Amino acid sequence: MFSLKPLKTTLFLVTYLYSSFIFAENILNLSDGVSLIVVNGKEAENGGFLNNKSAYALPNGTNQIVINYTAEIKNGSEYELEYSNAFVLLFEQQDKTLFLSAPKINKIKDIKALENSGAWILTDNNGQEINYKVSLIKNSGFQLSRDYERELEDFNKTDAAAALPKPPLFDSKNVMINPATANNNNTSAKENMPAKMLMFWYNQADEKTRNSFKEFIKKH
Repeated sequence: MFSLKPLKTTLFLVTYLYSSFIFAENILNLSDGVSLIVVNGKEAENGGFLNNKSAYALPNGTNQIVINYTAEIKNGSEYELEYSNAFVLLFEQQDKTLFLSAPKINKIKDIKALENSGAWILTDNNGQEINYKVSLIKNSGFQLSRDYERELEDFNKTDAAAALPKPPLFDSKNVMINPATANNNNTSAKENMPAKMLMFWYNQADEKTRNSFKEFIKKH
């Protein structure tokens, strides 16, 4: 028979993790030419989360974004807009003001160099470089529009450097285990739901909240 006790515990922990999560954030500032396309699996809102095309609010913890670069490249006597392929960046920060820019781009070859190197510049407000993982998503042929959300879902199923890591799960002894081995033959789909909720909110939380979560697990 399905017990409400695990669900009550889960709801308490979800509320705790969620309250810590929503009141803390990073601010990502984009330099000229940098476009934010997808934020954590969802298409970025026009105008940005702060009603500014160059500033976006990101939650604390792990963030995965899709970006590209647009440059005015001189072609003869005229300038033409040129676009880079899309990049996926994966990084983890807490309560930081971040700045994202690209190396100086004046020619088509500069865009190609960026695509080959993935050398984006991500820093905090003190100029300290932020570690990140980066991967390129290439455009396959001519396309009028692209479903970046779907492309990112497919991308995250790969072993690319900037793909989201496969989510772990806590067992009863607070030991990380593979979700594929977490279910036993006597566990129903309803009984698995609390574990899935906990796993989701744990991966969204910052390091301080994760440690508090671990201490709660040990005591219960």
